[in-house]
Amino acid sequence: MKILFVCTGNTCRSPLAQAIAQKAFDDAKLGIECESAGLCCGYGEEVSENSRKIIAEKGIFFTHQSRPVTKQLLDSSDMVVCMTASHKQALAPYVAAEKLFEAKDLIGEEVDDPYGRDIDAYRACAAKLGKLADALVKKISDNGKGTAKP
Repeated sequence: MKILFVCTGNTCRSPLAQAIAQKAFDDAKLGIECESAGLCCGYGEEVSENSRKIIAEKGIFFTHQSRPVTKQLLDSSDMVVCMTASHKQALAPYVAAEKLFEAKDLIGEEVDDPYGRDIDAYRACAAKLGKLADALVKKISDNGKGTAKP
């Protein structure tokens, strides 16, 4: 099973989601692969400095370079998780409804963009993404240890 996390620039939220969720799935031994992409980005940008700091604080080894959402990424993903309603709306014409989610569907709130803000904004973002990862682990575990569709 593969989950794709989507945000705008693929340097803050979605890479953080990818790193945090991958660790949660690995810890739960669910055998799920996480990826990330952005709606408005190019290829090759590094993870933002504050995202990198948060990932390091969590003791996660993670390397990443930005990439845009492509049809191939969407088609090869079993689940696409967007940070906001606007991301979900942008992808709705291209992704089957049963595999397209936004953070609010899973944790009751959107994941705001911390870009350009201080480290505390990134920590708040990471806390929401931790809740999102936990919700995904529960959802997938409840559906048969990752063998069924989310």
